[in-house]
Amino acid sequence: MSELHLSLHREEEDTLHLSRRALKSIPAPVLNMTHLQSLYLEGNEISSLPERFFSRLSSLVWLDVRNNRLTGLPAAIGQHRCLKTLLLEGNPISALPPELGHVISLKALSLRTCPLTFPPRDILDRGLPSILRYLRSSQLGEEAPAVEKLRLSELDRCEESFEELRRRMIQMERAELESAGDGGTRTQNIRS
Repeated sequence: MSELHLSLHREEEDTLHLSRRALKSIPAPVLNMTHLQSLYLEGNEISSLPERFFSRLSSLVWLDVRNNRLTGLPAAIGQHRCLKTLLLEGNPISALPPELGHVISLKALSLRTCPLTFPPRDILDRGLPSILRYLRSSQLGEEAPAVEKLRLSELDRCEESFEELRRRMIQMERAELESAGDGGTRTQNIRS
């Protein structure tokens, strides 16, 4: 078994950086890190997310999977109640799952250079609220109105504002650029 080093910032142990590591899949130990709020997987070779990814990482607020090989998202994403930012840019995704329309906490969705055919281009051009509405309405039967029945109190544990997340992201990127070595990070060994 190969050993994987997961860097956790001392001041922000709810953040995990695994960008540009040539990962082909999500390391199994990551799914046990249920406290994670921000996960960076940009620039890998990941072709799919495990079906239980969103149920196991239920505190996730920020997910960066830009520039991977994702062709889709698990339907279970529709049950997530904290996700605010989803960066999918640069993946060969042709269709968003209708269940994504039920992620009522979502505030930002990056789809640049994804060859999407569903939803149609005119819906994509109208922005996130239109995309989510379209996805909800595309579901059959009684599933579409279910999002209207969700209580906003379910979002209480995801109190961090989008602006706070943006500020944290900028700080982390600056810190990452400033530290050339391992200074300021703690390394955890996890067997995959």
